Amino acid sequence: MSTQEEYRPAYERVVDEIIVLISTRDLRPGDRLPTETELAKELGTSQRTVREALKMLSAIGRVKAERGRGLFVGRGTESLRGAHPVPFRPTDMDQIAALFRFRAVQERESATLAAQHATPKEVMALDEAVELGRTSAANHDWEAFTRADEKFHTTLAESSHNIFFVDAVVRIRELQAQVSFLELGQEVHDAERAIREHADILDAIREGDSESAGERAAHHVRRALEDYRFEIERRLLALNSAS
Repeated sequence: MSTQEEYRPAYERVVDEIIVLISTRDLRPGDRLPTETELAKELGTSQRTVREALKMLSAIGRVKAERGRGLFVGRGTESLRGAHPVPFRPTDMDQIAALFRFRAVQERESATLAAQHATPKEVMALDEAVELGRTSAANHDWEAFTRADEKFHTTLAESSHNIFFVDAVVRIRELQAQVSFLELGQEVHDAERAIREHADILDAIREGDSESAGERAAHHVRRALEDYRFEIERRLLALNSAS
């Protein structure tokens, strides 16, 4: 994991962090943002830096400041969450496979960059997600396990320090949730395997091994696709046997 980042003005980094905050909190145009003081505290920076970042975000329409009322998400954020141009069919195996192939590319690159740029705080958040997943699986709490999985992959994207990967993982998970009728990951051995794979990705990130982190992340996604394919084929076989 790299401890050195190329120099960027502080306000530019805060611009990225505010956009990530809007995306990960699923805020929509018109939703209220934290105050300037609250943002400075949450992002660990000065109010002056936050003020400069907000000026830039206001200029491009992603934040709207209303005198006497506060800060709000601007219309410019709609481009981050535009409608999907191709209707997704969650029962179509070809589309499911295409979704996972895209996800494998995104996850590989996110993990590769995370191994180079993840901060100690982000590494800690990844570790917390792994532990939450492990505890949830042991308790057969699948809702908590799903939240842990989402936290891991969202934090992985954030750790890449590329705001477009953060937006991509949010979009991908929205589509993947439509395949929930398959109810995958509800077996302890499947959950434990996923947790081991998450832990392996995290180990590579801790070691700063970009190549291993990327390959492990892509392998994790490929295994998930195999699970979906196997479950669909199993159900089709069951239907044919019953007919």
